[in-house]
Amino acid sequence: PRARAEKLHKLNHAASPSVAVAEGRVVAFLPDFGLVCYSEAGEEKWRTPLGPFQNIYGMGVSPVIARGKVILIVDQSQGSYAAAFDLRNGEQSWKAARKEALSGHSTPVVHGSWVLAPGSMRMEAYEIDTGRVAWGVDGLPAEMKSVPVVSGDLVFVHGFNTPENDAGKLLTIPT
Repeated sequence: PRARAEKLHKLNHAASPSVAVAEGRVVAFLPDFGLVCYSEAGEEKWRTPLGPFQNIYGMGVSPVIARGKVILIVDQSQGSYAAAFDLRNGEQSWKAARKEALSGHSTPVVHGSWVLAPGSMRMEAYEIDTGRVAWGVDGLPAEMKSVPVVSGDLVFVHGFNTPENDAGKLLTIPT
């Protein structure tokens, strides 16, 4: 049951986020509700209501699981944040504001003790245990959609700009 229906772009769907599976748990992010967790046998373990969200396309990010935490990146028009929730009970472990992020659907990737989260104009590496930003990179486009790809100590990200989310920061990309 859900108390609301998030506004979605015609190319998005309420089931866009993929589930995360680890340590005998299946976690889903449902933009109309929040996070829910089930055992592999289908028994509900916990639910954590979140939102409502303000993303012009609707939410599309998927949660990731690392080191006993469910990490969710919430990039939206205002109040963007990264947060971690305890995999055992759904309680919030940490939350960090993402001031530059305007909109996005890029699922983060776990790399060592960090979670790499591309967002509008910037990618940040959060320490999984604390949520502290370990490092970041500026100069990304406004719209980040794809999952980062890590090869050794290189990180590849992909994005683009749109007039809706450019916020006057359109970058000149070399040919």
